[in-house]
Amino acid sequence: MTTTQDLLERLAHLPDPLPGIPHVPPEELVAFVVRWNRGLRNWKKSTLADIGGVSVSTVERVERGEKVSNEVLAKIAEGFGYGAGYFTRPRLRLSLDEVAAQLDDTYGQMEPVAVAPLKTHRAIREIAQSDAFLFHRPDVAESYDDAIANLGEWFDLASFVMSFPKNRLSSSKRGRRDLYNDILASVQELERKGFTILSGVMDAPQKGLPDWKVAIISVTPKQRDPGAPKRQHVMVDRRVVGLPAKYTT
Repeated sequence: MTTTQDLLERLAHLPDPLPGIPHVPPEELVAFVVRWNRGLRNWKKSTLADIGGVSVSTVERVERGEKVSNEVLAKIAEGFGYGAGYFTRPRLRLSLDEVAAQLDDTYGQMEPVAVAPLKTHRAIREIAQSDAFLFHRPDVAESYDDAIANLGEWFDLASFVMSFPKNRLSSSKRGRRDLYNDILASVQELERKGFTILSGVMDAPQKGLPDWKVAIISVTPKQRDPGAPKRQHVMVDRRVVGLPAKYTT
C-alpha cells in the first residue's frame, strides 16, 4: 500500500528539472494532489470514479503514483472542477520557497468550521444571532442565484425579528416558530432541487469587535458533492469574513 509519506519521499528524491524548461507534473505530485482533493471533499474512491467517469482501480493507480493516460487525468481533473489539463499541462517547476508561499496563501488562512445539516430551529437561531452570514456555494450554477438570495432574505428577516424582545411578538398572529418553519421550508425546497445545505458558526474576531461571529451556510449540489451530508467541517478563508478597514478603525 502506497502511503502519502511514501509519495512525499519519492517526490523528495526526484532529480531537479532543467531550469527554465516547463515540465509536466510528476506522477507522485499528481497522486498527492488527487488524494488531498479527495480528502478535502470527503469523497470515497468510488465517488471520484463515478464523477470522473473512470474505474475505482484507475483512481487507485493514480493515487499510487502510477502512470496513466492523459485522458484519464483530464477526466479526474474535470471531476474536481479543474480544467482538463490541470495535471498534464507543462509548467515551470517552482522553488521550495515559492511552493511554501503558494501553500501559505492558499491554505494558511483556512480555518475549519464545524457544520451540520440545516434542519432545526436551533440552527436557524444560531444563524440569526450571528453578526453576519456567508454562503459557501461551490459548483452552484447562477440559475439558482434567486433561490439562494431568497434564503438569505429569510435569514435577514430572522435576524431582524431576533433583535426584538420575545414578548413584542406575542400578540402577533405569527410567532418565531412559524418563521423558523418557513425558513426550513425554503431549505427543503433547495434540497428537493438537488442540494445539500449545511450550517455552522465561525468565530471571526475583528479589530474592536472581539466577539464577532459569522454564520457559514454551505450549499453544494448532491451530484457534484455526494460526500457533503456526512461532512463535519468546511474550510473557510479567514480573509473572506474580515470586515473592511473602514468598519474597524
